[in-house]
Amino acid sequence: MRLHLVIGAALSLVLAAALAGCGRAGEAPVADPLMDVFRRQAQEEGLTRTQTDGKRLFAHYCETCHGEAGTGDGQNAYNLEPKPPDFQQSLSQNPASYRRQIVEGGTAAVGRSALCPPWGRNLSAAQIDALLAYLEALAKPPAQADPPK
Repeated sequence: MRLHLVIGAALSLVLAAALAGCGRAGEAPVADPLMDVFRRQAQEEGLTRTQTDGKRLFAHYCETCHGEAGTGDGQNAYNLEPKPPDFQQSLSQNPASYRRQIVEGGTAAVGRSALCPPWGRNLSAAQIDALLAYLEALAKPPAQADPPK
């Protein structure tokens, strides 16, 4: 009697495993259209994955004032005095530690206006690293941008 139960359980497991795999061998994985857009843009722009993550953060947190290309011409820039800086020119003038201090503590943390808020409470360390990596990419002319890794 026990032997019948053991054999029945084993056959049930084999049958369940066989049915679970039916019809899946030829199916393509489910596509993620949004991630496909980000991957394509990153490839076209020569950005690393970290820089691409930073670009998304920049679009969400910074683009309104600093503009899409970081040139200080965002839709809210006309309301601000002093105007947001052009990152393509200004970032290379300051060390990375200074730029990190601005992102984490806002521009007031470095003795400038309080118009750029501190993002250190909203963003994780990895997100700040990604944002800074993207700012580095913005600071370089396209011909000097680092190739993707």
